[in-house]
Amino acid sequence: MQSNYIKNTILVSVVLFTLLMFNSCDRFTDVGLPKSQITRDLVFKDDELAKSAMAAVYRSVYETGFISGGNSGAQILFGTYADELQSYASATSDTTIFYQLSHLASSTKINSLWTTTYSQLYNINSIIEGVENSENLSLDVKNRLKGEALFLRSILHLYLVQAYGEIPYVNSTSYEVNQIIGKSSVNTVYGLCKADLQAAVNLLPATLPAGNRIYPTKMAAYTVLARIAYYEKNWEDAVQYSSVVINNTLYKMETDLNKVFLKDSSGSIFQLLPFNSTSSTSQGNVFILNTAPPTNVALRQDFVNEFETGDGRRTSWIGQKTDSQGKVYYYPYKYKQYSTGPSSTEYSVVLRVEELYLIRAEAYIQKNQYDLAVADLNKIRTRAGLSSLAGTADQIFLNSALIKERRSELFTEFGHRFVDLRQHDLLDLVMTIKKTNWKPHFRLLPLPEKELLLNPNLNPQNDGY
Repeated sequence: MQSNYIKNTILVSVVLFTLLMFNSCDRFTDVGLPKSQITRDLVFKDDELAKSAMAAVYRSVYETGFISGGNSGAQILFGTYADELQSYASATSDTTIFYQLSHLASSTKINSLWTTTYSQLYNINSIIEGVENSENLSLDVKNRLKGEALFLRSILHLYLVQAYGEIPYVNSTSYEVNQIIGKSSVNTVYGLCKADLQAAVNLLPATLPAGNRIYPTKMAAYTVLARIAYYEKNWEDAVQYSSVVINNTLYKMETDLNKVFLKDSSGSIFQLLPFNSTSSTSQGNVFILNTAPPTNVALRQDFVNEFETGDGRRTSWIGQKTDSQGKVYYYPYKYKQYSTGPSSTEYSVVLRVEELYLIRAEAYIQKNQYDLAVADLNKIRTRAGLSSLAGTADQIFLNSALIKERRSELFTEFGHRFVDLRQHDLLDLVMTIKKTNWKPHFRLLPLPEKELLLNPNLNPQNDGY
């Protein structure tokens, strides 16, 4: 059953979108107009209005931006950018521009991805400031909303830094500060993300029951901390944070591959709620092919061909559609529901426990604890119906096995493949084979041209653009 937290948003979220959460302009440096303060004072005098303001943020990140399951999200954009998806959309569509690598600093999606995310961050910072300054909210609501906002602030900055490299870490709604803010180094951004997550750990509930993991918890914060440790190659922290979640008995891999993306999956750590109880996820609507040839995206043939024989993920998580000429097209079928029905059985999975087994396996490989690495990899492989890897001290072999498992397990989930290739120094090697027009500077997106013109402190532009 959905909590009153969600139910109460139906009435007031529209008002809050208009009055509070979306007073921001097209650029994140334009936000902070005084009129929003009047509304903030009213909203943060009431627990239910404050919770509804936070629900408006969740609706925003579900609909658009990096962790949206739709066309604007990282899974579509970076899936086409790298070697997972092929675009069949028009030549001027964002997916085709990313697929063909014809993006420029002036491209609409380059700018909108940036501005959308910073607008969301402004709204999140408005929540944090409103909660901190309120004398009327209950302590439980203050802690919960601040913890959730800190978590979201961290994960959105993390996606920004993976896409653009050095970026501003925005943690206030001050117009005077934000209009002249400069970039922070990648390592600095990681440090600020970690600080937000560690603060969130002290405020968030430890766990939530399966089927209701639509809010961040301590386990979600630990999961993102483990991901940052993977990016930083801090293998001690990677083991520590991954193990906290893996060892929690409430978060277990589903043995049935067809249950992994259900809303009550025991392996889900953080999910986003669709529009209502009868709506399917954005992923289902975007990926599932009802007609062929596709009009948007489909899986690349070489991606499908590279699955290991007998891999259950190939049969359970990939669907196919044949056109009138007999040509077969393949699509991601992790989410099985396509359109609104009597009830929604799936939520959009942002974080799940399988990623932590893969992070910890790599950490064990780098720490020369090969038996432990093999044990974690085999948990992923045996669930997929594959034979177990034998114990070995061959680090090159284990690294290769790890990369293959990450690709087969996490495909089309918010850009993992693109980041993994870069993380393992394989991006140029792989992509020059897959796309003849690939260039090394494509490892990052360009900073939006409009933002550089408005705020010179964001210079220099990323190399190659």
